[in-house]
Amino acid sequence: MQLKLSAAISAALLFSFNIHSDDHIQPTFIPVESFACNYADGKDMDDLLKVTEEWNEYADETGFQYSAWIFSVNFYSDEEAADFFWVGASPTWEELGKAQQLMREPEGVKINSKFDRVTPCIDHVNWGYESVRQSESADGDDTGVSTIVWCTLTEGTTYDQVLAADKKYNDYSDSQEMAGGAGRWWPGSGLPSRFTADFLWSQSADNLVEWGKAVDMAVNGGGNQAMQSIYGDLMTCDNRAVYDVLQVRSNN
Repeated sequence: MQLKLSAAISAALLFSFNIHSDDHIQPTFIPVESFACNYADGKDMDDLLKVTEEWNEYADETGFQYSAWIFSVNFYSDEEAADFFWVGASPTWEELGKAQQLMREPEGVKINSKFDRVTPCIDHVNWGYESVRQSESADGDDTGVSTIVWCTLTEGTTYDQVLAADKKYNDYSDSQEMAGGAGRWWPGSGLPSRFTADFLWSQSADNLVEWGKAVDMAVNGGGNQAMQSIYGDLMTCDNRAVYDVLQVRSNN
């Protein structure tokens, strides 16, 4: 898994989809990178975790600020091109660049070669993650289940309208005592041509039982109707997939 240095995403790049907001609004984006990867013949998660353990030791020694998760496919279509996604995040793009640069040092190159032998990757994309709702994870981390959909904004939708809808979404989620988090992944560098949406929308759950409760609420408890009333005029979403998420590094 070769870590390449990506250019930082500016707010203008992130909002290149006809989203306009008032000058006083300055959204906060968390720098994220993702790798779409497949296991090499005869390799599996155990092999990946062995290399990840060595990578974690190197991260501890060098001190770069970086959290990481493995998103393994659970519910998905035959169009899914990857066995799993490696997702990493830093507090700033400078720190993300530092983490990537250190993987070009001799020790980092050696670890990269081990990743490549276990899990060759097909995509490396830079994202800006915008948190909409914080998770109340009972485990104190982000291991669990994540549902991700592709969303496209309706022509004329403004960022102010999206923020207003987010408030309604949080009010509704509070009323239903929803513990999972939610957010938008705005695409930047390295985006594959097969990605045709404006952004990814993700919702998290602590485990499959909690995920199932959320689906019950959505399908049989009026949740889908509530989401339609909140966001339906602003965007359309499809291509739903569910991933098992394993946190392999936490930078707190």
